[in-house]
Amino acid sequence: MPIPSVFRVETLARQTYTAIRASIRSGTIAPEGFYSEVQLAQALGISRTPVREALIELEREGLIEIIAQRGFRLRTIPESERREAFELRILIESNVVRRLAKDATDADINVLRGILDDQERVVSDSAAFLDADEEFHLTMPMLLQLERTRRILLTLRGIIWLAGHDAIRAPTRAAEVIAEHRAIVDRIAARDPAGAAKAVRAHVQLTRRAVKTRTPRASARVG
Repeated sequence: MPIPSVFRVETLARQTYTAIRASIRSGTIAPEGFYSEVQLAQALGISRTPVREALIELEREGLIEIIAQRGFRLRTIPESERREAFELRILIESNVVRRLAKDATDADINVLRGILDDQERVVSDSAAFLDADEEFHLTMPMLLQLERTRRILLTLRGIIWLAGHDAIRAPTRAAEVIAEHRAIVDRIAARDPAGAAKAVRAHVQLTRRAVKTRTPRASARVG
């Protein structure tokens, strides 16, 4: 039976959302300047409808702002919002790893270790490294079937990219990130909820410090 067109549009809109979000993460869509629906539709080889749907979702998440007659641009993240995003990540991810330390199977732990092995192999490719980084953090709630938690983390991570994309992609930070990730998984594997929460809290705080020290101009631009 043919799939109704509305479902095809929704699927394409979701694919477009993922593609635009990846471009924001990699820096292909830069903080300066405006972009248009037409420009994106032509680049992706699709109609404007799924692009528009994807942009509405990204605006709802607080990653972009749509300006009438001009297109869209990435948001400048104020210090208060950046601080809130990190604090929420600590609260949410601490809960996730505590639960994993109690409930994760050996297969779950192997999945996480496999992601980290892949991340270490692509340490010199910033885009692939960030893909693996996101996969690691979002796989943990998925293993617990916490879909709403996963979606909240997705939004928070987007805010943090905008607040300090240069710091997150910095090669000097990559080796530290992998070590911090492995410490989290080691505590999960040791069935140590408190230790896992401590490890994830340390990881997010160190990322926050890196973002704060690398983004003085972003804070200064906040109006």
